[in-house]
Amino acid sequence: MIVGAGPTGLACGIELKRRGLNAVLLDKGCITNSLYNYPTNMVFFTTPELLEIGGIPMTSIGEKPVRGEALKYYRRVADHYSLDIRQYERVLRFTGGDGDFSVYSSDRLERTREYRARKLILATVIMTSQTT
Repeated sequence: MIVGAGPTGLACGIELKRRGLNAVLLDKGCITNSLYNYPTNMVFFTTPELLEIGGIPMTSIGEKPVRGEALKYYRRVADHYSLDIRQYERVLRFTGGDGDFSVYSSDRLERTREYRARKLILATVIMTSQTT
């Protein structure tokens, strides 16, 4: 189970697939949701080669890719590897430990689900509330 379907979560899913393992990726939004929420005309400060994952080349019209090119690229990579991505499914909590995790989620229709997993990868920012 991978929480987060951004570039890091996708790269983890690809690596697991290459090793013959299946993983479900859960994301509270769409694939690469944080990139989706970047400004429309945003230009990355890095080259396409440094944004590549899964051995698939990234092309860019300019020297540095823009948001739209990155979104297309990561969606294409996810499709190429047939990753099992559950979009718009927010992880509510997880329990357990190595070898036996339970992951509880809620989809956009507020249906709750429980997944069981031997391993858990957190490829996202975890927001917690703190009391002082």
